[in-house]
Amino acid sequence: MSEKEVKKICSSVSLNLVKWKLASKEGKIILDYICGKLYSKEKDEENNKSLDDHFDEELHVKCQTLANILDKMSEVVAEIELGEDKAVGLEQLCDLSVSMNKSVLSNKSFNSSSSNNHNSSIIELDKSVLLSSDLTKWTQTILKCYKNQLKMNQIVSQNICHLKSREEALFHTSIWSVQPGLDTE
Repeated sequence: MSEKEVKKICSSVSLNLVKWKLASKEGKIILDYICGKLYSKEKDEENNKSLDDHFDEELHVKCQTLANILDKMSEVVAEIELGEDKAVGLEQLCDLSVSMNKSVLSNKSFNSSSSNNHNSSIIELDKSVLLSSDLTKWTQTILKCYKNQLKMNQIVSQNICHLKSREEALFHTSIWSVQPGLDTE
């Protein structure tokens, strides 16, 4: 029973991580375009005045595209959250099953200090074993990291057209690209 659920949870989370990567790459392309238009090195005051009217509409479309990419990223985080909820539910179900088995064994007056006592929620997979609590911890860590990075990406998106210098724009773009919120804990 549990092996199938673990595979579903893991494949769902994995699929959503791929969706995140694709959205992140799309956003990087849009941010590079915006930075090139607003913060290019050779841009001066005269070019600024003449290009603003011409690129305003185009820039607005790019900003809308970036907002749509953020919506996709929000959906990915929501899907990861569903995976985390399923992992928590699976852990609780495994713990309940183990506690029920222990109570049945203790009622039959078996020795409750057997080797199964410490490893309460082990899920057997094809070629390995997994503690259900580990799956929950992994999904919670992934969710926390992606929520943090989503917040950073939202800030980048809100600020990218309102920065004072090219260096600030490049810094914001690097936050989107490098994704420091996705730590390796």
